Amino acid sequence: MEYIYHLRPEPMVGHELIPLNQMESDGHLYKTHAKKYVGRESLMNEVIPLLNCKWNDVVQFSALDPQVIVDELKRLEPDLKLLRTQYYKVHIDQIVNIYDSVIFDRKVPRMKNDFTIDDSEVFTLDRNYKELHSVPLATINCWEKAKKEGGKLLWFPFIPHILVKGRIDTSDFEVCNLTL
Repeated sequence: MEYIYHLRPEPMVGHELIPLNQMESDGHLYKTHAKKYVGRESLMNEVIPLLNCKWNDVVQFSALDPQVIVDELKRLEPDLKLLRTQYYKVHIDQIVNIYDSVIFDRKVPRMKNDFTIDDSEVFTLDRNYKELHSVPLATINCWEKAKKEGGKLLWFPFIPHILVKGRIDTSDFEVCNLTL
């Protein structure tokens, strides 16, 4: 069985995941989630091939269980603190042929502040999808570099993102708890 994952918003209001561009731009919810893009604002305007929409018109999922990420980050950052402690574990059949969705898979680093998305990095999500089961070496290298340089440890660099267009009903999604 293949899954995708999404950190559960805190607080979670209702039963839908909503893309940033569908939130009230002057509302608390938008402002809270837009903070994730400080220093990466240009990413918010990138158009996603195949979906023909902006980055903030989709909800981003991960191809790797967040617990695996936390376990690896904890090794690098023993005092790791979690701002969100739950995540959705979503069977691929709950997305494929229901929502417009793609896999965004960047394998090589870009120049600093280059957030452009190449056609070659985007693939249609289908039932052939395979989730990851370990943190890629490129991700670990990115984290080690950020730690050495005093930068921010982003959770998902070089981990394939599943980009799902529009609002997503979470009513039937499994909720899992992260542990340190």
